[in-house]
Amino acid sequence: MLTIYEFRAGALKPQTGLPRITDEAVWIDLLNPTADEEEKVEKSLKFNVPTREEQQEIEMSSRLYQENGAHFMTATLVYQGEDGEAKTTPVSFILAGTRLVTVRYAEPRAFGIFAARCNRQEPDLGKGTVVLIGLLDTIVDRLADFIERIQIEVEKLSHSVFAVRGAAASRQRSFDELLRSIGREGEVTSKARESAHSLGRLIAFLAYTVNERKEGKPLQARVRAAARDVNSLTDHATFLSGKIIFLLDATLGMIQIQQNDIIKIFSVAAVVFLPPTLIASIYGMNFHVMPELDWLFGYPFALGLMVAFAVLPYIYFKRKGWL
Repeated sequence: MLTIYEFRAGALKPQTGLPRITDEAVWIDLLNPTADEEEKVEKSLKFNVPTREEQQEIEMSSRLYQENGAHFMTATLVYQGEDGEAKTTPVSFILAGTRLVTVRYAEPRAFGIFAARCNRQEPDLGKGTVVLIGLLDTIVDRLADFIERIQIEVEKLSHSVFAVRGAAASRQRSFDELLRSIGREGEVTSKARESAHSLGRLIAFLAYTVNERKEGKPLQARVRAAARDVNSLTDHATFLSGKIIFLLDATLGMIQIQQNDIIKIFSVAAVVFLPPTLIASIYGMNFHVMPELDWLFGYPFALGLMVAFAVLPYIYFKRKGWL
């Protein structure tokens, strides 16, 4: 879908009818573009639109470069899919003269939010660089909200990890659920970190671009502010990632402690019942000459001996604090 925003009456307004690139066009948004739409933009602006495969390349030279007077910037954005799961998608931003071209194959909410804001009158929106910085500000704000939600979930997980109580079976189910939850949050945090890192590289390249294009100082100040925001988000995402690793280690440690407790119970039971088993085995032998066989108190004596040798190890373990 090709959407063209024109600067009219001090605001960005989407074109109606058949899309056409006019002199008033400032922002050209390509969402899941067809070959015809790509060809129309390429013929009009004299550059090649990055393909989906080119967007997914990870080399810096393939994501941030200058060609035919246009500056190409690609970043990985995190967004919430229709199924509610966090996903990532590469998005290309192209500054060509006074126009901004965006190429994307998903619909992060930041684009819809910024497009709605563009209806307000703002004189500077007639330049593609200003539109790009405004769009990046919205993307950074959405990423900050996303990381804040991760932090809330991580705090909940932290309380759950250190508050697991109940019977062994119940604890086992809780640990299983905790491991799955920690894994999900770890994956989401990894995507947020990836997005923050790619945005940081893009904004660093944009700072160079703004300086090269000799934009005004207020615009350069906005780019520096966006860079500081992204750096703080990257640091916070890194902190959350470390905390998730700590929670994972703590959960695995608790599972190991639980398993050790179970093994200890079996070990103690084996030691407690080993002497009675030995005594029963001795008196279970079928030798003809066994003095206790003719003894009136032989049977009670054997039973008492077995009970005594079962109780004594239990008392010893109890005093040692092993139980």
